[in-house]
Amino acid sequence: MPNSPLDYAKQAQELCVLSDVYMTLNKMLSSDGCSMEELADAIAYEPAIAASILKIANSAMFSMPREVDSLSKALVLLGIQQVKKLVNAYGITAAFSSIDPKVADMDKFWEISVDCALICQYFAKSKRVPDTDNIFLSGLFHNLGMLAIVHSEPGKVSYCEDYNSDDTPWERQSEMFGFTFADCTTELLKLWNLPETIIQPISDFNSPALGQLPANSKLLYMASRLAVINAEPGMFTKEALINQAVLVELDISLDEINESLEYCNLQAMELLATFPIQGKNR
Repeated sequence: MPNSPLDYAKQAQELCVLSDVYMTLNKMLSSDGCSMEELADAIAYEPAIAASILKIANSAMFSMPREVDSLSKALVLLGIQQVKKLVNAYGITAAFSSIDPKVADMDKFWEISVDCALICQYFAKSKRVPDTDNIFLSGLFHNLGMLAIVHSEPGKVSYCEDYNSDDTPWERQSEMFGFTFADCTTELLKLWNLPETIIQPISDFNSPALGQLPANSKLLYMASRLAVINAEPGMFTKEALINQAVLVELDISLDEINESLEYCNLQAMELLATFPIQGKNR
C-alpha cells in the first residue's frame, strides 16, 4: 500500500489520466512557435474544451470588460498566459471528473476548491500580493491530493473529511497519514509538470513556520481556511482557524474578509458550472 505523498501521487497518476487533448494543447502552449491561429484550430476540433474555455473566459475568473462570444476572440483577448491557465484548469479538473460521488463528497470538495481559488484571486488583485500570477490555480488545485488518495484509502479519507469544531481538516490529515492532502497535491502536480508558480504556494502553505513563508503562501493559507469556514457555516470562527499575524502581515481587515466572502458567494456558482466536474450544486 502507498505510504508517502509521492506513492499516492504516482498511483493517482495511473488512475486519473490527463486527456490527450490536454496534453496536445499543453505541448503547443509550451512551444515558442505556436500561433493563436494554430491554437484556435486545435481547440476547435474539441467542442467540449472549446465550450469550457468560452465559459471560463466569460466567468468571474477573468472578468473581461465585454462578452467573449467566439473562441478566436477569447484567445486574442485573454492572451497566451491566460489561455495556459484555462487549459490547465480544464485539463486537471477533467482528470478527476469521474470520481464516484458516493466515495467522496464532491459537492463540498469542489465548493471549497473554487471558493479558495476565488478568495485567492480577490486578494491577489485588491492587495497586489507579489508572485500571485497563478494563485487562482493554486487555490483551485490545493486539495487535489484528497482525490488522489481516496481511491486506495476511502475509509481514512472519510475520517479526515468528517472533521468538527474540535479539530481541523489539516489536523486530521496529519494524524491519519503523517502529512496533509496538499503534500500529495504537490507531488502529483510535479509529476504532471505543472509550473512551479502553481506548485510552490501549495507545497508550503500548511507549514507551521507561517511567519517565514512568502506572501503568496500566506495568501493560500488564509484562503484555504476561509473556504472551509464558508462551506461549514457555524463550525469554525475566523479567529480560531486563521493565524491573526498572517492577516496583519497581508494587511487584511475583517471587513475585507467579509467582502471577499461576498464576492466568492456571488461568483462561485457560475464558476462551478464552467469546469468538467461532478457535483455542481450549491
